[in-house]
Amino acid sequence: MRAVVLALTLALVASQSVNFAPDFAASKTYVYKYEALLLGGLPEEGLARAGVKVISKVLISAVAENTYLLKLVNPEIFEYSGVWPKDPFVPAAKLTSALAAQFSIPIKFEYAKGVVGKVFAPTAVFETVLNVHRGILNILQLNIKKTQNVYELQEAGAQGVCKTHYVIREDAKAERIHLTKSKDLNNCQQRIMKDFGLAYTEKCVECRQRGEALMGAATYNYLMKPAANGALILEATVTELHQFTPFNEMSGAAQMEAKQMLTFVEIKKDPIVVPDNNYVHRGSIRYEFATEILQMPIQLLKISNARAQ
Repeated sequence: MRAVVLALTLALVASQSVNFAPDFAASKTYVYKYEALLLGGLPEEGLARAGVKVISKVLISAVAENTYLLKLVNPEIFEYSGVWPKDPFVPAAKLTSALAAQFSIPIKFEYAKGVVGKVFAPTAVFETVLNVHRGILNILQLNIKKTQNVYELQEAGAQGVCKTHYVIREDAKAERIHLTKSKDLNNCQQRIMKDFGLAYTEKCVECRQRGEALMGAATYNYLMKPAANGALILEATVTELHQFTPFNEMSGAAQMEAKQMLTFVEIKKDPIVVPDNNYVHRGSIRYEFATEILQMPIQLLKISNARAQ
């Protein structure tokens, strides 16, 4: 009986000590399909919304210990300005062409045990373009605890250092790992946000005690496969929602919705070609507000002719 208990205990400890952190093996290039969507407007259907969508292939390859390259291949940008969800996305050919040279430059990033460190890129890369890469790196950010399946922590991400809840479930028969994490974007130590257009407003302490005007949350769902030194991300889906209700309306909150999907395609032996550019430290995974204004989605409240307006 003692032997059985000891065997079960050892098996439990062994299963808990498995490394579930994503791993990208050296001398290999991992190919993913990537899609990101950003929409702003009111949540009800049949009303105007504005936004953008990015579709691209993503290559990830190791160049040194704990240092990796990330490159976007054939990115396409689409814009939306119409009645949701009836009107379609329209290809933003000029914007895609204008940023093609920027997107062709791979970025470097530090990555160890699922945690993204410093980000490096040439000074010529726009901050806006670098933020697109940060959005992808934000998917790779996974603080895996070997001895716990359910836990909470303050996790750094593109939005700041926020309270994050993890749930990990392993399906040993199917050789799959299901991981879900949720972020409370109202509970952040260093939330990345910027107020503008409020030069003549005053903060109301009593109003904030009744309820926050800006609320946000994000959920991440992963399907992973155990590998030799970690895990391979097969699919990752991210949904982030921000609601702004300045007057505490019951159902009149404007919202910004962001979605990302990263899907594994294949592993190639060809390495990523690094151009002869001087890479400099460009911060971390945290979102950086850009100074350039390339093209911003603007919500059209009254639409009679969406294309003309």
